[in-house]
Amino acid sequence: MKYVSINSHVIRSNAVHGTDEPPIRVACSRLDPKPTYARELKIVGPARLVYDPRERIMRCGARLVLECADVEITR
Repeated sequence: MKYVSINSHVIRSNAVHGTDEPPIRVACSRLDPKPTYARELKIVGPARLVYDPRERIMRCGARLVLECADVEITR
């Protein structure tokens, strides 16, 4: 299972500072200490969006994640 979340702080920082840091975070588990970051990815297999307003789903604090079988990072 892969977990995909979007880092809105990176998106805001890119807009303010004119940078191009990748905002898509891909983790292999909910507590993955070394996630991969990307600008684009392809979802492979079944997927579902999960939202929990009461508590964070992932270590990074994400409350909305895409759970998917696998992803291919294309850039």
